[in-house]
Amino acid sequence: PILILIVATLASCQSPRMDHADPMTAYNEVDDVIAAWVKSCGSTLFTEWAGKPARYFHMPGAAPFECFQISVSPPAKGIIGVVARAIDTNDDTEMELEKTWDAPVAELNTMLASATETIQQWATRSQKSAS
Repeated sequence: PILILIVATLASCQSPRMDHADPMTAYNEVDDVIAAWVKSCGSTLFTEWAGKPARYFHMPGAAPFECFQISVSPPAKGIIGVVARAIDTNDDTEMELEKTWDAPVAELNTMLASATETIQQWATRSQKSAS
């Protein structure tokens, strides 16, 4: 009777869905790739947003104010997403500067290369004149 009680107690403690990733370890398989890109960009990796795991870093643009961000979504079913976006621009074009890539996790390095290249192009673009 005691063994049955222990098994029943353990079973009731398990999550009803066993197919989801633990949010705290969702990035484990890709953290090394992300960290290498953050280091090569001379940036800082942020690992949390609003109390939840996240992965993003910033890249500078033209002085005095431009700032861009690369964020990586957690892998899900073998697919991962990367977003490059403007946070602030000198010519108020931040709403126009966003690009997303989705591909198998094995392509993360390539997607981060594309994202940093895209931001470098945005940072050296011809600025719109002030209205």
